[in-house]
Amino acid sequence: MAFRNSTSCVGVVEAIQDNLPALYFVFSRGRTEQLAEELGREWDFLLPEEKARVEEYLTRAEKGSPGLFAGRRKHLQRLLQQGIGYHHAGLAPALKELVENLYEARLIFVLFCTETFAVGINFPAASTVFDATRKWDGRNHRNLYNREFFQMAGRAGRRGFDKTGHVYVNIDEKYPEQTGFFNEEEVEPVHGRLIISPNTVLSLLHWKTDAEIEHYLSQNLAVYQNTRETRDLADELETLEQKMFSLRSSFCEEKDGPSCPLLRNKLKKELNRLRNRRRRKKPEVPGRIAEIKSILAEPAKSCLHDDCRDAHDEITALVERKKELVRRNRYLKKHASDYHQDFQRMCRLLEQLGYIEGKQLLPRGLFALHLHVQEILVTELIFSGIMREASPAEAACILAGIDYMPGRDEVVLPGEFPMDDVAMLRTELLNAGVPENLCVWSPLPGPLAEAWYKGATFEELQKMCNLHEGDIFSVVRREIDILRQIERAAGEDASLKVAINDIRNVLDRDEMAVLI
Repeated sequence: MAFRNSTSCVGVVEAIQDNLPALYFVFSRGRTEQLAEELGREWDFLLPEEKARVEEYLTRAEKGSPGLFAGRRKHLQRLLQQGIGYHHAGLAPALKELVENLYEARLIFVLFCTETFAVGINFPAASTVFDATRKWDGRNHRNLYNREFFQMAGRAGRRGFDKTGHVYVNIDEKYPEQTGFFNEEEVEPVHGRLIISPNTVLSLLHWKTDAEIEHYLSQNLAVYQNTRETRDLADELETLEQKMFSLRSSFCEEKDGPSCPLLRNKLKKELNRLRNRRRRKKPEVPGRIAEIKSILAEPAKSCLHDDCRDAHDEITALVERKKELVRRNRYLKKHASDYHQDFQRMCRLLEQLGYIEGKQLLPRGLFALHLHVQEILVTELIFSGIMREASPAEAACILAGIDYMPGRDEVVLPGEFPMDDVAMLRTELLNAGVPENLCVWSPLPGPLAEAWYKGATFEELQKMCNLHEGDIFSVVRREIDILRQIERAAGEDASLKVAINDIRNVLDRDEMAVLI
């Protein structure tokens, strides 16, 4: 069922109230909260005994994570007691777990969620609702792919509870193409993609023979898929050519000549267009009209030209298909990665930076071999002396920005350390030819890690910035993972290993600690 985009979420829920619980998919964190609040002003789904059960869940959660509903999450506590919730990546892990537990216990009747809820979490519903079928993918707004739509829509229908799952779509009248364009038979295939990163090259040089490297570069899934599709395109093009050749045999020798009924019908239509008052004023029109009249004055061939017309129409359709295949073939050739070339290019960069010499890994290369994120930048932070000379709190501040790309409106209060030397190092690496995607670093989250290292509470971190608590958690957890990689890379450098281990142990506490 489709709703007009003017239909409020309250109106949608009222229309589908016999088919709850529902997962209401929204493509913005803020909008999940906005719609949940909107619904909460009108609906309360829970009976008194159900509210008592929810209260037990809330009490246990707050006991395990004091201050769980502080700040911007106060309203979520009230919504959960009404059987309404929201779920997105900006929530703290403890809150996400609570919402998931309540939903699984059938104490949430409408859950507003982003698409990540449909990936890896097996929580079906009686209905799924789409607030929209367009989303921002980081570069522009686009329609959902078939595979994205069916990944979410597939949550509708609970085994043992529902005979039928229901899917509802809120259609934006500005984009009428949103209706009926989802097709399970046209789900987009998953394409392999090989990234030739510094770690990839270092690992291949260190662990693999030349023959194994060649096999890896030429026999991977991405190459196989590209080769197969190119071959399939060539086969289809050949088949099209054969069909067109066969269809052309349907035409007689007089096709496209003055007596051909097909040409004459075409010229009559053109003549009617040229006689239009606005067109007649053009200087070339009278001559063309006279030319057409002279052709039509010739005697027409008396024949049944249905076969010719059908063949002509089919050839026209085949020509359009051929154009599509040629365009796709050009696209594949243009975007096909030359992994051998990428490998050699990365080898030259690593050799220039002093990571390798031929196939031999030098000290920098042996260190970066154990890193899996921003390998060059992290290695240079260590080998340049910046990390060794920094205090533990400053080191924590620096590493928080590794691989971090701040959002447009993100704000964090400044910390004690300016980190100008890190910015300068990054500039030097870029000037040396290191691609920007291998030098991703931002000073913005540093003060959060610094404050956490110095003993700040999670609530104090929230007051320092406008980031969601889940994003704050991700900053610190990502840094803990980077610290763990540096520990492995340190090898026999005991002093570096101890220093990094100490920082990691201080950060890995309280809300940030993850029990494995």
